[in-house]
Amino acid sequence: MTPNEYVQIILQEKKRESPPKTVDEAAAYEVAQLLSGNFTYLLYEALWMNHFEMDFITQHLENLHDSKNHFGLVYFIFILANAVDFAMPAQFVEMSGQDELIPFLSAAIIEDWLDYDTNHEETEYDG
Repeated sequence: MTPNEYVQIILQEKKRESPPKTVDEAAAYEVAQLLSGNFTYLLYEALWMNHFEMDFITQHLENLHDSKNHFGLVYFIFILANAVDFAMPAQFVEMSGQDELIPFLSAAIIEDWLDYDTNHEETEYDG
């Protein structure tokens, strides 16, 4: 999926979006965690294997999350995936098109990313 296709899907989702709904936060975060766990580690590894500057990427993701730029974080993840021809799950696109779910997806991604970043650095020097 190209960035243009991704944006088109998001815009279509926004047009279909009904009035704001009440979100079960625990359920939304659990779904986001499952989704993130499905791709975050694999994406990190693909970027690392392609010699991307992981410290810079991690810092940028942290800055986006800390500034509550959840849309920016999710879109940056998509751009990174596109850069290494990594196929994002369809659920990622669906969830990123729903305003009320973006903060949960962003939180799950940054949590998994930082966890893997910490553990990956430890094993990187072992071999």
